[in-house]
Amino acid sequence: MLKRNAVALAISSLFMASAVNAVTIYEDENGDFVKLYGEVGVGGHIGANYEYGEFYADQTFIDDSFATMGVKGKQDKMHYRLELDYERENWEYGSGDMVLAIDKVFIGYDLYKSKNQKHYVEVGLTDTAFDDYDKWGDFTFDTTVETGEAGDQDMTAKYEGKYFGAIKVGASYTNRAESSSGSELGEIVNGYIGYFGDRFSVVAGAEGRGGSDGKSKYGEQRLLGAGARLAVTETFHLGVNAFFEEEDIAQSRTLVSVDPVTGEKTYVNNDFQTLENKGYLASAKYQFTDNWEFTASYNYEEYEQWAIDNRNEQAASGNDKHSWGDERVWGTLGVNYRPTRSSVIALEWNTGEAAQDAYAYARVYF
Repeated sequence: MLKRNAVALAISSLFMASAVNAVTIYEDENGDFVKLYGEVGVGGHIGANYEYGEFYADQTFIDDSFATMGVKGKQDKMHYRLELDYERENWEYGSGDMVLAIDKVFIGYDLYKSKNQKHYVEVGLTDTAFDDYDKWGDFTFDTTVETGEAGDQDMTAKYEGKYFGAIKVGASYTNRAESSSGSELGEIVNGYIGYFGDRFSVVAGAEGRGGSDGKSKYGEQRLLGAGARLAVTETFHLGVNAFFEEEDIAQSRTLVSVDPVTGEKTYVNNDFQTLENKGYLASAKYQFTDNWEFTASYNYEEYEQWAIDNRNEQAASGNDKHSWGDERVWGTLGVNYRPTRSSVIALEWNTGEAAQDAYAYARVYF
């Protein structure tokens, strides 16, 4: 379960829309440009519950402040981007510190581009292909089911294509991928295909992981995911999202050497077992006015490791290890206020077996 705090696609869409207003450093008549863009946000998780394994510390409030600054440009068919993030490592196994990190460094190239067809490739530190659409059917902000795909990765090559004006495809390959905590994952391949109409859209993706060969607890993995959106009216939208995963996880590790000078120990992870994980959500969005928007979701998650942990604990003490049992169900209700086109103030309440009571955030994009 590779969970990291991720901005939901609804808010990412706001960021991409506001990027039109990025600060233009240079632009010429043939379309070449250099632009500066960014984001500043403060907020966090209220009533966080450490037991759920999503946060770095047992605290009732987990800060989630965040800032981004980037430069993107285009020269004829060549694209490039450099993006820096200043974020708190607040996820499980994170340090809890605010750290400055390079989030994206890539070069892209337009292979072919017309009104209804496009072929594009990019190489570097960038989003893996399925990461662009893994939460497509989720209109909420931050506290719902996570698909758990690879996310941003270094040493990644990605292809994006568009056909017939409405069909989009993507595929990526990553060499020596890492989890958010720095654990080795091995090679990763993922991709998607989707139909994007005016009122209805649907996208399906898949991911395969080669595993770390015992260097970490993560072995091979196979992941399927899908999401869909329907605009019932101009102001009311429905969405669904789901995933199914088979993941090999080491159940033990063996000490193989100790450095005689530093005392550093080297382990090999072994006894890999295939665990099934799955989840789905249904979400809705209502645009009350140009400034006010309401969201809601129903969420279900089931991880086989929870059932194993509970069986072991029941044998030892007669009780479940996890208070939610072998599966968990929760809901969210959110309100988003947009003072301007490129800013948002959001509050999302959680009910049921959620990892926090609420999530609050204010963000400004430029």
